[in-house]
Amino acid sequence: MRRIYIDLNYEHFVDYYQGREIKIKQDRKTGEILFDAESVAPILGFASAEEMFSNDAVLDLLNEQITNGKAKPIRRI
Repeated sequence: MRRIYIDLNYEHFVDYYQGREIKIKQDRKTGEILFDAESVAPILGFASAEEMFSNDAVLDLLNEQITNGKAKPIRRI
């Protein structure tokens, strides 16, 4: 993982999974890690984040994690 820049709130990184770029940022105050949905969607087989978040299985998984997640919850956006 390579840091590409720092702004007031986040450290921004880039990494690669199977040759595909993933954008990641880390909250400088809380340490929370956030993955860019547009970077992740193609790796999971979706054309875009919009398509990914329109998929019932993805929505069910997100709702389950938001409702019953024991560790750090998925952030609602």
